[in-house]
Amino acid sequence: MNQSASRISVIFTAILLITLSVISVLGVFIPETYSRETASLAAQGMGQDFINLFIVVPLLFIILLIKPYNRIMPGFIYGGLLLYILYSFFIYSFGIHFNRLFILYCLTLGLSFYAFVFHLHEFSPKVSEKTFGPKIPAKITAIFFMFIALVFYMLWLKDIIPALIHNTVPEQVHKDNLLVNPVHVVDLAFALPALIITAILLFKKHRIGYLFAPVWLGFCILLGLALTGMVVALKIKGISEDLSVAFVFVTISLVSLVLLWGWLKNIKQENHILS
Repeated sequence: MNQSASRISVIFTAILLITLSVISVLGVFIPETYSRETASLAAQGMGQDFINLFIVVPLLFIILLIKPYNRIMPGFIYGGLLLYILYSFFIYSFGIHFNRLFILYCLTLGLSFYAFVFHLHEFSPKVSEKTFGPKIPAKITAIFFMFIALVFYMLWLKDIIPALIHNTVPEQVHKDNLLVNPVHVVDLAFALPALIITAILLFKKHRIGYLFAPVWLGFCILLGLALTGMVVALKIKGISEDLSVAFVFVTISLVSLVLLWGWLKNIKQENHILS
């Protein structure tokens, strides 16, 4: 193992724990944090910060303690955590109006990106089809990824295409006083194509598919929880009375959790610890 690369990853993650904790505490407990946002965006920000503070930060701390760069199972979980943080802080950095946390948003985005790159550099050579036993839910996972991508493509394009036809902007972009919706950008450009590519690679039994499938499942668990937190926050703030969509997000998290466990429990024992 390249000790220098793993040491850098640990340092980046330790700093990331601090920045994410500060952002989350201020987002949950200091109303001024989202004072420039609409009531809806402010509530959603607080909801996600709550999930980050009480789920993501503790998980990241635990995973860091057990050296994810040296073990297969925590390595996958660590990758999913970093991918979720990277995705989320792209949206924080480009979707939240300028506030006192702007530099921390950018720092967290950069740290998560470089920690993810270093982690992949160290972790990817250790993962292949032979890492797992024969009972991994590869095909089911591929179908699930395709389904998630299709649903969100339909959801976002339903807003975008009419706006393009009529030369206007999507309604939610206008309501939230944004230039564009950063969720549309990151999903259409990166996340949804990546899910489809991973699904195709799983069908082809390609090594990269086996590398990224558990990582994306971890990402889906956390994102589903974050979206649930947003919906619940909207309910608490009296902005929305509809909690039905929260059950959809919880279902995504639960299905992802079951599939992820199907992958992790089939890791071959001799590959759990690597030197």
